[in-house]
Amino acid sequence: MAGRWRRLLEEESEHQWLTLSLFALFVLFGAFAIDATEHFVGDRITNVTAQHQGGLVLDIEYHENNGSYTSLVFAPGAGYHLFTEHVDDGTVSEVYSPERIDLADEVNFLKTMPDGEILFSVQPNQLIGLQGNTMVTYDYGLEDESFTTLDVAEFENDEATHRLMLTQEGSTNSFRGVVGMSPTAPMSMSSGVQWHHVEAHSEGVWVGLGTHISTSGADGSSPATPEPRPVLGWIVWDGSDATPVLRNVEMFSSGMFHSFAAAGSDLIVGGTVESLVISPNEKVQTLNAPSTMVVSDLDGTVWFIGALGSTTISTYNNGVFEVHQLSRPIPVDASDAGAQQEFIHVHGTDVNGQPIQWSIDTTADGSIESGRGFLNLLFLIGGGVLLAMMAMYAVEQLRSTT
Repeated sequence: MAGRWRRLLEEESEHQWLTLSLFALFVLFGAFAIDATEHFVGDRITNVTAQHQGGLVLDIEYHENNGSYTSLVFAPGAGYHLFTEHVDDGTVSEVYSPERIDLADEVNFLKTMPDGEILFSVQPNQLIGLQGNTMVTYDYGLEDESFTTLDVAEFENDEATHRLMLTQEGSTNSFRGVVGMSPTAPMSMSSGVQWHHVEAHSEGVWVGLGTHISTSGADGSSPATPEPRPVLGWIVWDGSDATPVLRNVEMFSSGMFHSFAAAGSDLIVGGTVESLVISPNEKVQTLNAPSTMVVSDLDGTVWFIGALGSTTISTYNNGVFEVHQLSRPIPVDASDAGAQQEFIHVHGTDVNGQPIQWSIDTTADGSIESGRGFLNLLFLIGGGVLLAMMAMYAVEQLRSTT
């Protein structure tokens, strides 16, 4: 075969047009083939074998050091369960279940702190922490006050850990710091904002996410149904017994902010219409990245999980924002997500309302295993061989004429 191809190339006067035509066709075919595979290839629906199999995962926190996780799961007929599955020894630590302590449906949130402790709240004036097989109760009982904890954030420095809680008192909510085992008084001013989440930004500075509903028609919306607007709030509290203070509020046009994720030194805020990047110097940048959830992988890349049926997925890392075309629409209406080793696992329901897990291999796209990477390699090798053969023949022809 190689000899026939060589003889074909040597017949320059008769077959040069054929050589150039074949090379042009090769280039065009490679371009179309590579363009056809410019889709994100690292996603798939997972065949679940974990303990939450068959149930809807409402909240899940993956443990950093291994494949274990703690999850709040609901299944029709079985009720709500909160448990930890330990992958290293295959055991399951039950926290709440309908058969023993039926409190799982009262869990307000599930969140991992910087030291790996998982905190959640069930009863007023109380937080519960999970670390391995140990459960600790933080009782913030007050004689004349009762509050429910909706979210919590911690900031660690060399001297102490500062804990700020988002609390609800009656129909309003606010923020309280924790000094020892004593909560501060609630933040006195919320500027008409209903707060949903809180996260530490830097020492003494915290970020709150909320919704502001203006007085009827004041923002141009219908007087009967004023439009809620997403809010980013800057809260100042230094870990002392002083009350947290709302320093300022930034209001945005539409949608809702729903979650935080870390991208190196940047703090990412996910939103249904637009998302935000908050830098260490408190500069806020908007991103055209609508999402239902944001989650960081173990390399510090933030993934913007779109709504059910979305055809793209976005990422942000080191100041670089990318939009990836999916080979198939997102198959899950997300309820929660988390990072485990090289995977992002997204939990929720499919188009029929059935529990589903959609997993993203963060290392697959553009690698040699992907269609695009493999075709790129073949194109480079094939093109290199053809060019080398043509160059060798040109050199031989040059020598023969001299």
